[in-house]
Amino acid sequence: MMLSGEIGKFGSFVDFAIARAGNVLLPCQYWEYVSQITLWHPPSPNQRLRISVATKVLEDTPAASQEFVASESVKGDAKACRFDVIGVQEVSGELRSDWDAIRSSSVAYRSPFFSHQFVESVGKVGSRVELAIATRNGRTVAILPFTRHRSSGARPVGAGINDAHGLLIARDLDLDLPELLRQCGLQHFAYHAAPPELPGMSEFEIGRTRAFLADLTVDSLGYEHYLCSRSHTVAKQGQKTRRMIRDLGPLRFEFDCRDTEMLQRLIDLKCQQYRRTHTFDILSVSWIRQLLYRMHAERGPGVRGVLNVLYAGENPVALHYGMIEGDLLHYWFPVFDTRYSYGSPGTQLFLEVARHAEANGFTAIDMGYGEQAYKHKLTNVITEMSYGLVDQNPVRRAAYRASMAVRERLKNWKYKDAVKPLVRKLVPSFGNGIYRS
Repeated sequence: MMLSGEIGKFGSFVDFAIARAGNVLLPCQYWEYVSQITLWHPPSPNQRLRISVATKVLEDTPAASQEFVASESVKGDAKACRFDVIGVQEVSGELRSDWDAIRSSSVAYRSPFFSHQFVESVGKVGSRVELAIATRNGRTVAILPFTRHRSSGARPVGAGINDAHGLLIARDLDLDLPELLRQCGLQHFAYHAAPPELPGMSEFEIGRTRAFLADLTVDSLGYEHYLCSRSHTVAKQGQKTRRMIRDLGPLRFEFDCRDTEMLQRLIDLKCQQYRRTHTFDILSVSWIRQLLYRMHAERGPGVRGVLNVLYAGENPVALHYGMIEGDLLHYWFPVFDTRYSYGSPGTQLFLEVARHAEANGFTAIDMGYGEQAYKHKLTNVITEMSYGLVDQNPVRRAAYRASMAVRERLKNWKYKDAVKPLVRKLVPSFGNGIYRS
């Protein structure tokens, strides 16, 4: 669309912005146009104030009113679709059923992060969650859960703690993610952990990172037997555990601990770990803590939080908070008390989790992406997740690719461990941008 014609209707930039407040333009057009107009027509302080008023009106506009019709340039099945952007609070039972049907059509959507339960839970703890959806013949056939970034950008729901995300799409639909973004007034979608087989994303991939999973069905004698037969370290865990028992008392394990005090204990230990390693403390972010408590309180048959606690005597020596759905357990926030590190309580915790998971019908423990050493030791399946920027603008893609290249170099910088404490001391909030709701 040509911006000059739209500006001409209203006479000036400010008139244009205020016109949106009067519902002359669709919300998606407002975000798209204003972001581009301000690039070429920097507003004065007074104009910025008046624009902020218009923006407030936009924020109060129900997301359900943002409806779009496929343009004539759309090809294939998309011509028969209606495109909408809705708030997560408007998800209906019918949409949930369509969502579940899409997930059941592909193993790529197995992770609980693709569930409407996870997305809705994040939306209930303060994060502004939206859905870009395509419907055909009254049925939802494509869904992209997202949080808005700088008006026309999108990023995954729960970015920073979300280990699997991307476009959910019905198998019989010829529509890719760039087309859905365009039809819903969005310019780009930055992602960091998408299954590579998801449609419409491969051409925008910048790189891949390895992901780890424990297939609990690999050995008829049990997964612990499998690990001990292949890892000298795991095989020696019994000696360390017996020493811990002599010092502290017998082991006791709770697979599904409902005690909120133990959840708070996990959060406290995890915060200590982040401070000790000079990493941004993600559990200092209010909505993330609230999410853990909310999902822990869920008791339904779908996705919910699960708290595993390993005691030695009366001491909780290691804890883990994850998500369970169906026959899959997602290993999410593990931590141990460093006072008992001589007994490797983290390894013993995982062995207990695996043993009880098998007994309760789980077939796999997903540890997500990332190269932590314990994942290599405790898993037997390695896959990949892709990261990149879905954007038709080559300049933005090139800039994003360059920023990711710098980030990867910094990760491997030989002085990183020496510099991290200083950076964290000078800028305690460094790295918190992705967690803002």
